[in-house]
Amino acid sequence: METIYMGQEKSCIRGAIRKISILLIEGKVGVLPTSTIYGLSCRYDNADAVRKIYMIKERKAGMPFIVLISSISQLGLLADKINAVAEKLIGKYWNTEGPEPLTLVLSKSSAAGNLITGGRSTIAIRMAGLRSIRNIIDLAGPIVSTSATISGTIAQPRTIDEVPGKIRQKADFVVEYSSGLGGRESTIVDVTGEAPLLIREGALNSEDVLGSLK
Repeated sequence: METIYMGQEKSCIRGAIRKISILLIEGKVGVLPTSTIYGLSCRYDNADAVRKIYMIKERKAGMPFIVLISSISQLGLLADKINAVAEKLIGKYWNTEGPEPLTLVLSKSSAAGNLITGGRSTIAIRMAGLRSIRNIIDLAGPIVSTSATISGTIAQPRTIDEVPGKIRQKADFVVEYSSGLGGRESTIVDVTGEAPLLIREGALNSEDVLGSLK
């Protein structure tokens, strides 16, 4: 297991971004920071790496993952039929200088694999909140992101030390971020139908999210 430090200096950040991008492209699984908590990540289209995340988390087969993107243009790789409800939420919460922790459940594109969606016809997507992670995704492509915890536990690791040791040891690399994270998972809203459906209350207040559609 390799540890990569991502500090505040621009040269340190640039070097870490390049290194992490290469590792993801090579099919490695890493513990990466998000704007909310530390997560286990790999490229969305690498089946072997996705299976490794299932194994590391001790996660039951068929449970879907969230995919992080870095730009609206990447939606076409993963999702289909972006309706008016989705477009409004994307514009308010994603298409900004600082994307907020809102995950949207959308209709899956035929090009997206079944493994990351658990065979479902939908896919959960979020715009990465940290600029450094968006820079990595710009280079490596969309990535799976799921909490760096054992399935069934309620831990939400805000620092690398809060990630269980057995998770860190089984990952190919770990990214140690210089700042603490938000500490609460994203809010998830299903926008596949005409009316939005709250799936999980998280870092964003669901009443504010749903109220923004009125």
